[in-house]
Amino acid sequence: MRTGLIVLALGAPLLLGCGDSGDSEEPNDCPTTGQGTLEVTIRGLPSSTASIVTLRNGNGLRIIDASRRLEGLSAGTWNLLPEPTGGSGPLIRTAYDAPTSQVCVRDGQTATATVDYALVPSSQKLWLSTSNGAAELEAFSAESLGASGSPSATVLLDSTPAIPRASGLAFDRRGNLWVALGSGEIRRYPARDLGASGVRAPDVTLTGSALRGGVPGPIALAFDRMGNLWVSVGFSDKVLRFGAAQLTASGSPTPEVELSGLGEPSALAFDAEDNLWVADSASTGSRVHRVGSVRLGTSGTVTPETSIDAKPTPDGVSFSGPSGLAFDEEGNLWVAYVASGIVARLTPREQGDAGPRTVTPAVWLDVGGPRELAFDEEGGLWLGYDSGDIARLSPGQLAATGAPTPQTLISSADLGVTHGVAIYPAPANLPLFHGLD
Repeated sequence: MRTGLIVLALGAPLLLGCGDSGDSEEPNDCPTTGQGTLEVTIRGLPSSTASIVTLRNGNGLRIIDASRRLEGLSAGTWNLLPEPTGGSGPLIRTAYDAPTSQVCVRDGQTATATVDYALVPSSQKLWLSTSNGAAELEAFSAESLGASGSPSATVLLDSTPAIPRASGLAFDRRGNLWVALGSGEIRRYPARDLGASGVRAPDVTLTGSALRGGVPGPIALAFDRMGNLWVSVGFSDKVLRFGAAQLTASGSPTPEVELSGLGEPSALAFDAEDNLWVADSASTGSRVHRVGSVRLGTSGTVTPETSIDAKPTPDGVSFSGPSGLAFDEEGNLWVAYVASGIVARLTPREQGDAGPRTVTPAVWLDVGGPRELAFDEEGGLWLGYDSGDIARLSPGQLAATGAPTPQTLISSADLGVTHGVAIYPAPANLPLFHGLD
């Protein structure tokens, strides 16, 4: 039996090898009669890291999680579609990804294909958007975050064009970093450019009247389970959805969904049931809203399923200006109240009842001026802290009310005022699109 190989990167044909005849067929010339065999080799991953590769050929579908010899495949062009996968590591995991490719399987022949995974450069880092710091976007490696200190940033990222008023950050599944700009844009910086310091250009920029019709523009970002990107917009007091298909190229797309009636929306987060939580930053307010997943498909003025106000404590601690939202693995919603310098916990029970309600959080922490929040792999909570520092509260410190000294305090000279906070990949078991689990 002869063996042959034709592999082509999607969108850019590339001949890696050929059969005995020396043919160099394009994908459309690959014969579709008969059956053949495909040997797939997956490499580049640590032994403890799983892989998932989907193979498609018309109506044919195979999914493999390791190197395999696949017999009886329909002849023709097969697309190899690797999924990004999470590795291991303290505090923040590594992540690996591989390019898509194509292979021609011929009748009576054995084709071979290799899936080469590599470390995603944006992984195993804590990412920040800052003002008055050493760069517009900064990252600290997990290794540098293991103890308090003054480490230099691992990555200092400036942009061309510049990043005016960067605020919210969000990662997609492949480790590309999305940045909300209050000036009226959403930009994507590709994962391949995020491994080292330098000046980078976005590969996708979204703009248009829905984003730049006033000031402030986009504030916060969140991906849903389907890969749609949601953004809160300040000047219109709306929450917008851009579909996954609208995120592949620059332009001024019309949002698929526009939601109003949520006060002055700022931070966004999805829970494990795909409900959207929205922080309402109206002056003196402490409200967070839950919009049910069934209501997220159409535009209009929404009535939240639940609206929760945090009532002051008996000793006079108030909760004002919700600016950050994050769920932990137990389903508790943590809310940063920037105007009060407080982070508070809302338990699943406190979240659950329908309609407007007022609660006094059983656990709240006085932590300076927090904005956005992010949990790490070990359950620690990262946030912007006083005087431009960033801090980590340990799981134990999150268990009781108080004014704890953070377990880890990073006082780097590179830091400015922290706005957005994001980790890639997201910790396992959290309801985040970039969790890779």
